[in-house]
Amino acid sequence: MAVYRFKVYFEDDESIVREIEIKSTQTFEDFHNTIQSSVGFDSAHPASFYVSSETWRRGKEIIFLHKKHSAGLKGTWMHETKIATFVEDPHQKFIYEFDPEGGNWILLAELMKIIPDASVTYPRVNKSIGAAPAQYKVTSPEELPLVEEEEEEAAVAIIDDSEDKYIHPEEEHHFDIAEEEDPIPRRVVKEVAAEMSEDEAIEDATEGDEPLDEEDESAEQNEEDFS
Repeated sequence: MAVYRFKVYFEDDESIVREIEIKSTQTFEDFHNTIQSSVGFDSAHPASFYVSSETWRRGKEIIFLHKKHSAGLKGTWMHETKIATFVEDPHQKFIYEFDPEGGNWILLAELMKIIPDASVTYPRVNKSIGAAPAQYKVTSPEELPLVEEEEEEAAVAIIDDSEDKYIHPEEEHHFDIAEEEDPIPRRVVKEVAAEMSEDEAIEDATEGDEPLDEEDESAEQNEEDFS
């Protein structure tokens, strides 16, 4: 049984190469799955092989029957089509397209040689050169669009407002002793002060004066007698 050895590489980077060996009786779906695993893709999007001319002109399309994307499609399906069906040239070429509406990955497959069957499992990757690009592009902070100053200020205002409503902690109130007791209204204090007698006012005014000692009292008495 014949085994095909294909050279598969990215259209926009020929330095990333995979040599894939596959039996002539195996299907294009087997070829598809091997390409996907060899470059680390997830096979979660539409894919097609195109029979190509010598100058990479697309011909017959062979479609991967993906459950999510196959509604209403008609055509030649990968799982039903053997590789040998479309190998008509010793250097037969195929264009492989994956995720046309997303990453739009295009790889080129060229038949290198036909080799005899060996006691190994096919399809298989015979040689791998170069690291494949990431299937999904990760956006770095540098690639994010700059936010205008007005938008930033509006965003900050919204955050501040939300903090006041939802995050502001309840302040603990410390009561003084005077606050714990019922304070006397100022109006009552003024009324009491107005009703105070003159003697009480004098006593209140002199309250706190230091008492006279005995010598000062006797001297004061002598002055009164003399007068």
